[in-house]
Amino acid sequence: MKSSRIFAALVFVVASMAGVAGAEEKTAAAPAVAYEPMAPFAKLAGRAWRGEGTGPNGQPIVDIAKYEMILGGRAFQSTHKLDNASYGGRTIIFYDEGAKAYIFHYFTTAGFHTTGEIKPTETGFTAMEQVQNHPEFAEVRSEAFYGDKTIRIVSSHVTHDGTVSAGDELVYKEIPVACALLFDEADALFGKRTEVKDSHDRYDDSDCN
Repeated sequence: MKSSRIFAALVFVVASMAGVAGAEEKTAAAPAVAYEPMAPFAKLAGRAWRGEGTGPNGQPIVDIAKYEMILGGRAFQSTHKLDNASYGGRTIIFYDEGAKAYIFHYFTTAGFHTTGEIKPTETGFTAMEQVQNHPEFAEVRSEAFYGDKTIRIVSSHVTHDGTVSAGDELVYKEIPVACALLFDEADALFGKRTEVKDSHDRYDDSDCN
């Protein structure tokens, strides 16, 4: 399990929540959600995003993510995959009525998992999560900033000895859902190979970048 993969633990959770900022014009097509606390996420259901930037150690990365409501509108699901890589994960977000907070759990193809909370700010959202079963990192701290049709996310990683890394940064833009062909669900979530090596085999870059 490579430590460079930990960056994904939170980025996609915050991206999905922060995407509300650019979703207003699409609310008419959003599915109805009977459970009111999850209504903001309904605006994002059926949508997809592409993020470019850097991960831990400064390596360039491209991430593709898509969203959907699940469990009858009681929870929100975000599935993502790094472009040209086998790594990906799935986040489930729900509203904890006792704590009055949005809680999430993130599960990855790399074997580690995380749990955390998202909090709104004047410029976007902040989030902190605890990382389980990772050899290097114990915590991830992230902040999302709304832009003009973009979402910028900065994340820092805390090692088991308390060292805090420099912030990683990704900028997300919305793309057509057809461009977010992340996994043949039962296939790629478990790392099996398919005839498709990466997303470029399935869509025209000119429509999705």
